[in-house]
Amino acid sequence: MSFYHTNLNICIADIAGLCNLDVLNIDDSFKLVSFVRPNLASFNDLTFFSSNKYSSTTEAKHIITSSKLSNYTDNKELNLISRNLEIDIAKISNLFYRLKTKSEISKLNKTKVGNNSNISKNSIIDNDVSIGDNFSIDHFSSIDHSCSVGNNVKIGKNVSISNTIIGDNVSIGDGTKIGQAGFGFSYDTKNIPFKIFHIGRVIVQNDVKISTCCTIDRGSFNDTIIGEKTYIDNLVHIAHNVVIGNNCVIAGQCGFAGSANIGNFVQIGGQTGIGGHIVISDYVKIAAKSGVIRDIGKGETVMGYPAVSINKYLKNYKKLMI
Repeated sequence: MSFYHTNLNICIADIAGLCNLDVLNIDDSFKLVSFVRPNLASFNDLTFFSSNKYSSTTEAKHIITSSKLSNYTDNKELNLISRNLEIDIAKISNLFYRLKTKSEISKLNKTKVGNNSNISKNSIIDNDVSIGDNFSIDHFSSIDHSCSVGNNVKIGKNVSISNTIIGDNVSIGDGTKIGQAGFGFSYDTKNIPFKIFHIGRVIVQNDVKISTCCTIDRGSFNDTIIGEKTYIDNLVHIAHNVVIGNNCVIAGQCGFAGSANIGNFVQIGGQTGIGGHIVISDYVKIAAKSGVIRDIGKGETVMGYPAVSINKYLKNYKKLMI
């Protein structure tokens, strides 16, 4: 199952011609299979190391990174040293990957639908989709090729699903969009944005309830994940690479920036914003209209912008009111 086309016969010389690299002293005829994050890469893949917040451990022979970050990698002699790492990562993603054409999709296996299913005549389901039993999809909704849908899944009207794996007992409300490319860009030396090709998926685990008009973007090089028994209210936006744990409750109009990581049993009030790469631990409660721009420890209750301990917020608020 693949949601995109991978271009083959790419070698180190192609990378060198595309990117702004220091002089290479390695075999530029070496064939590369794919371009993936370090923990997924095998020997013949190209991977990248763009932040020392994350591990550079990988089985890949070649890593593209910056001169400074190369000090954190093991095989320094096999590094591709980029002078503009973020834009080169974006360029390489588009060299390796593209969307499948209509012709390619037409040649995929026919979709399989389980027993006792109800498919609206006005809905569209592409090839190579696997659907379980007791499935229903309402008017003007669509499921793109190669998605997987479990048992007892209910999809409302005007829903669009792509690049997604859905578990059992999931419901998705009207107007929700899942699996579209995330809002991921890099900038060249002239500050012109360059779109990253997103190869991640959306994983919706068992017993998740998603209300109306939500948007959940697929990951860039990681997956976007919604954990089991999580409830998502109307008009919630979840960006690329976000991970939301199990048994969470998220009220309407919340927004999650890319790569935020939310623990289990987290409760989030309406119109709250969660910053990118933020880690929110288990059992956290966040009051409505809060702005979270730092990590939140286990069991904390926070409020305000920037979100702080609710006791501290209320104490400061009382001072202002005197």
